[in-house]
Amino acid sequence: MGFKPKKKIYELKFEGDPDLDGLVVKLRGLNTGQTLGIETAREDGSEDAVNGMLRTYADRLVEWNIEGDDGETLPLTLDSILGLDPDLNDKVIRAWTAAINGVPAPLDSASPDGVPSLEASIPMDVPSESLAS
Repeated sequence: MGFKPKKKIYELKFEGDPDLDGLVVKLRGLNTGQTLGIETAREDGSEDAVNGMLRTYADRLVEWNIEGDDGETLPLTLDSILGLDPDLNDKVIRAWTAAINGVPAPLDSASPDGVPSLEASIPMDVPSESLAS
């Protein structure tokens, strides 16, 4: 019997960005070739590379709550993506690739202050002998 990897779906939320608060996007994961294609598109920046990246984004899109001017949820198509602000698409793609690469979300709150460890205060070098004046 062989091994079949599970297909992952990433649910992206943008609660830390006031411009995108409430946006929810779900995308399927990428294979290695698609991941490399997105990284190359970012570095290359050519129209062909970016169009390929946006096609991959459209192909992997499962769900979102982005509405058009009529109040209806936009269809999950490349045309809908092309009609969005480039900054929005960039933020979604960056959040998606960060989720795929396992970049953890920011902590909900600051870590509590702690006491410095004793080991950190122990000098590790042998002090030099003082010179006679």
